[in-house]
Amino acid sequence: MIGASHLPGDEAVLRAALVERLERAGRKGLATEELVGQLSAEWPEAAVRQAMTVLADAGEAVEWNRRWMPVAASGWLVGEVQVLESGDAVVVTAGAEVPAWAVRAADLKGAGVGDAVLLRPLKKSGRRAGRMPRAAVVRRLGHSRRTLVGTLEQLPGGRRRLVSFDPRSRLDPWVEGGDDLAEDVYVVVELDERRPGLEAQARVVEVLGSAATPGVDVEVVLRHYEIPEVFPAGLEESAGELPKNPRKADFKGRRDLRRTLTVTIDGATARDFDDAISVEETDAGGWRLGVHIADVAHYVDEGGALDLEAYRRGTSVYFPDRAVPMLPEHLSNGLCSLRPDVPRLTMSALMTIDERGKVVRRRFAESVIRSGRRLTYEEVTRLLEEPRPGDREEYGEVLDLLRRAKALMRKLLERRLARGSIDFDLPEGDVILDTEGFTVGVRPGQRTVAHRIIEEFMIAANEAVARELDGAAEPALYRLHDPPSKDALEELRDTLAPLGLPLKGDLAAPQPSALQAVLRRVEGRPEEPFVSSLVLRSMQRAVYSPESRGHYALASRHYTHFTSPIRRYPDLVVHRRLKARLRGRPVEEPMEEADHPSPLHRVETGERLVEDQDPRIVHQRCGDLDAL
Repeated sequence: MIGASHLPGDEAVLRAALVERLERAGRKGLATEELVGQLSAEWPEAAVRQAMTVLADAGEAVEWNRRWMPVAASGWLVGEVQVLESGDAVVVTAGAEVPAWAVRAADLKGAGVGDAVLLRPLKKSGRRAGRMPRAAVVRRLGHSRRTLVGTLEQLPGGRRRLVSFDPRSRLDPWVEGGDDLAEDVYVVVELDERRPGLEAQARVVEVLGSAATPGVDVEVVLRHYEIPEVFPAGLEESAGELPKNPRKADFKGRRDLRRTLTVTIDGATARDFDDAISVEETDAGGWRLGVHIADVAHYVDEGGALDLEAYRRGTSVYFPDRAVPMLPEHLSNGLCSLRPDVPRLTMSALMTIDERGKVVRRRFAESVIRSGRRLTYEEVTRLLEEPRPGDREEYGEVLDLLRRAKALMRKLLERRLARGSIDFDLPEGDVILDTEGFTVGVRPGQRTVAHRIIEEFMIAANEAVARELDGAAEPALYRLHDPPSKDALEELRDTLAPLGLPLKGDLAAPQPSALQAVLRRVEGRPEEPFVSSLVLRSMQRAVYSPESRGHYALASRHYTHFTSPIRRYPDLVVHRRLKARLRGRPVEEPMEEADHPSPLHRVETGERLVEDQDPRIVHQRCGDLDAL
């Protein structure tokens, strides 16, 4: 561990500092004592040495002749071992210029199937007559997984081999124990330390049950991905010591929005409600939108036990029959859940939006709300699209709020699509379980007007917060989605051409509107799901980054994740940065943003009022990364 004085994520900060120094040193390298000396002002020696071990195990750095250097500077490679029947091996080096290398058994240095290794190409090992180039293992990097999940296959002679749950696994060890188990029973096995030249051996340490038993499939996934179901001893008790409801002292300094009508809209089976909305009309014909998010940061102290466990988990994980929360249920389903008719602490993004769907002012506040109603997607869709005579009597003002929300959603969506945002219509599948927990079907989830309301409002809030933090030029965390690569788009173009769907524009600098145009051409046609999946697969993965480079698919210049701190740790980080921004700002402060040359704003009671600029002007500067 780094030490009690450091916070979650500091290990990564230390490793980044080490990598930076090693890259500057290059092939000349640095001795451990030099690295410790350079970082001694901020980091203890034990932490530096531990971080070096982690870098070595990950194949990012290597120690050679008592000096550390980046693997990239060493001329060596990192790969995964695949052992052949002869005892020799092939080492796959993903992403390298040469994708695979032949390694003789004598050159494996004890590495076995599935091990990550540091690889040294041998001289005169170029490809000849289609032969694979040769290499030798320098060292084994860290250890393979200590546990695996799978079923047991009975082989002649009474021996049993593990059939891994993961079909990509190349490690099928011989297994001791479990002799009386059927072949459809899933087990967890622990691998023994392997010696050079010997096959992998393991022993059964846990029996999960038959694949035909309800719930076993979830247990298999939990063990395979090492998802922790139980919180550390004492942590739930510690969370339980927090009050059931906010205390009056917690309201101090907050904006009181309890008289503002707010509602939550979630799935019928949702148990944690971390976002609420309010919508009012303005005298100018626009709307005042409030997106109110549970203030988890008020209760989870940075660097505390709850925070460290949330950081370790990263997110909540959801299954058809259960959820594995990031935070103990006292917080996730209680104190931080925006239940109706009880006060809850929130972080509010308050936006004034004109009749064209343009955000003309944004404010942020630490607040307290009282949700007026817990609504479901199905309920809201029925109210808006199939109204009944008794709705007014039952729902009252909530019905007016929903109608305003629908009108605002349409304007926000129109504006987002006009700037080139890609609108994928690929509903998720809903798994249907019977009363005993058996899966009896899968049906496509419906993307209704209610889903679109929440989607557009959450996007608007995420963009508003990202603009605020990016404009403040302070450290923050953003949701980054880069444009697809030219190669991926060329492959997509070639696949779409026989369907009569041209992909236009410069593929080296692709506009999201070009992909949007393809999706519009197939809208409502039988091939729409197929084409949508092709376009989606051509995209890069979205990632979290301290750098704000925008979100390509949304055509958004500024984007972050702000709306789910109960179940996503990055959102909790963003809340803390926004709180710091609100509390640390002077009463009067000029604002400077790259895409807002002369904005007007003022600060009132910890809130920020910002006059937005027309996004079409931003588009001229930012190209495909337009802003809302």
